[in-house]
Amino acid sequence: MPSSFLTRVFDGLASLRLAVVVMVTLAGTCAYATFYEMNHGTPAAQRDIYMTPGFSFLLGLLGVNIFAVMMKRYPWKAHHVGFVTAHIGILTLLAGSLISLHRGLDSNMPLYEGETTDRVTLLEKALFVSVPGSPATGQFPVVFEKRAPGPGREMRFAVPGSDVTLVAEDYASHVEVADSFAAGAGAAALHFVLQAPFATQEGWLSASPEGPSHLSFGPVALGFHAASSEAEAEAMARQPEAKNQVHFVAAPGGSLLYGFAAESGAVSTGRVEIGKPVPTAMGGMALTVDRYLDQASRVRDVVKATPPAKEERRLSAVKVRLEGPQDRTAAEWLPWSDVKRVPFGGGMATIAYRAPEVAVPFKVTLLKFQSEKYPGSNRPATYESFVRVDDPERGASEHHISMNNPMHYRGYIFFQASFVEGTPMMSIFSVARAPGLPLVYLGVGLIGAGVAWMFYLKPYLARQKAARALAAHRERESRNEEPSADAVPGRPGPAHPASSGA
Repeated sequence: MPSSFLTRVFDGLASLRLAVVVMVTLAGTCAYATFYEMNHGTPAAQRDIYMTPGFSFLLGLLGVNIFAVMMKRYPWKAHHVGFVTAHIGILTLLAGSLISLHRGLDSNMPLYEGETTDRVTLLEKALFVSVPGSPATGQFPVVFEKRAPGPGREMRFAVPGSDVTLVAEDYASHVEVADSFAAGAGAAALHFVLQAPFATQEGWLSASPEGPSHLSFGPVALGFHAASSEAEAEAMARQPEAKNQVHFVAAPGGSLLYGFAAESGAVSTGRVEIGKPVPTAMGGMALTVDRYLDQASRVRDVVKATPPAKEERRLSAVKVRLEGPQDRTAAEWLPWSDVKRVPFGGGMATIAYRAPEVAVPFKVTLLKFQSEKYPGSNRPATYESFVRVDDPERGASEHHISMNNPMHYRGYIFFQASFVEGTPMMSIFSVARAPGLPLVYLGVGLIGAGVAWMFYLKPYLARQKAARALAAHRERESRNEEPSADAVPGRPGPAHPASSGA
């Protein structure tokens, strides 16, 4: 390849024109991303802009331009120190940003008071499937928002360790889900109506592990469990899980008991009469169980709906089925964060559409959560969490996390993101890890040092050098360093003693 062509390529990469084009493009992209995030939400901005190859290409091209500008002035001289330092800092900052962008961790950790975990949920989506006869669970990361299945374009996923295929037939960016229960083979379920002075709430409670077994409506909470005997049911009813909670207990034989713990601590119990209000003192609210099934199966209706503008408010769903050599399930809608168990291959297969989880190298326990509200309203003014970290390497330690006070621990940052009010309270932490952050800090320091050298230290040293040169010049002038009279024509020289008497 001719050297002149390489020279032109190098000059183009080091040109000011390329730098201006790249920086203007980056600025426009970031400005667009800001408005895009406002309209569509943070996950959409991350997926559609910041995590794309195009954005990484722009950052990489800016780094190439900066490196070429540095090399164009090589070999460097002493007066290039600030220039080189600042440009190395920019390259270091870009490298740290790219590492954090593609190797970092963005996740959530929800914790109830008293709960301990070392798992965080990623801000990603995946399909999970396990089938009878296969010890492995298939995990398939998906981005249906960018490439979705539909009629005529099915997506197929081979389940590892088996000859079974998970087929995604269709996708809906937003659905409405209505759960109900019908008589069948399963745990007990009840339908309630909660009437308050200004609103009415109704819904289902189920004693199955899948629930919902607990619901909270601000000042009052509901719970539902099943007992194995009449005596156990009576004992459970006498011990509600929290104050201001109506605790239902399904007893064998089709009877339903309740227990209610008032704010004062007094506990009232009794048998529920279907269609009549439960006799509890809940501040003007009336609770009625209008349907009770001692054996019930879930009935779920999933309907496509108009998606909200922000992605965080959408409930997506995928229509899936399982295929094997000798068996095939009917296609069913699977809403986001849901788990479905279906008969397959002589056993039960499990399909889930949820966020993947990863483990952090320590356990976190939520000791206490507290929230302060604005006077005269239910709006939270501030909320904070007190946690204990159990680290096999560093031991146990306690920390305070609030909205403006994140916890920094072993490269992980825990932010107080949100909470769910209820009994017990749930605190939601945003957990981030940026492995390139040390490089970012180093780059910022180098940029600062380089700028200080170019705009402050270098002019100062130049003034000092000029002052020293001027002082030396004046010192030479103050001395008698002019040429002697012998060397100047026409100027009389000193008399010579040898010739004075001649």
